[in-house]
Amino acid sequence: MGIRACPKQSGTHIGVERLEQRVRILATLGLIVGLMSLMLISIEPEVDLSVDQLMQSPDQYDGETLRLHGAVVNLDMDNHSLVLEGESETITIDYSGTSLPTGADEGKTISVRGELAPNGDGWMMHAYEIKTGCPSKYEAEA
Repeated sequence: MGIRACPKQSGTHIGVERLEQRVRILATLGLIVGLMSLMLISIEPEVDLSVDQLMQSPDQYDGETLRLHGAVVNLDMDNHSLVLEGESETITIDYSGTSLPTGADEGKTISVRGELAPNGDGWMMHAYEIKTGCPSKYEAEA
């Protein structure tokens, strides 16, 4: 019985492992960059306006999703609508597509996210989301 010598491992095996590791790292980074790009592409910027700003040129926002803020002046819970008021303008909000938060009462400032549409001689916003908050927050943005 003789002693068998193990064949010497070549440097190519280690080189292949390093290459595979680099490929995995690059593939992972590529996947992360691709997913981040998709997330950024799918996020649409949202227009944030006061009632007065919107009513200066409502045609410009016809069919667009936007965020609107103002004070509730007329709340009709039976018809799921309310009137939102700015300094000098008003707009009707149809909130049948969302729930009305507890703090959304007449005289309170709210923020409404929805789509603007013509309504007879005027305009109406179909709400997707309604939030209540501090009035000074909305006044600072206006």
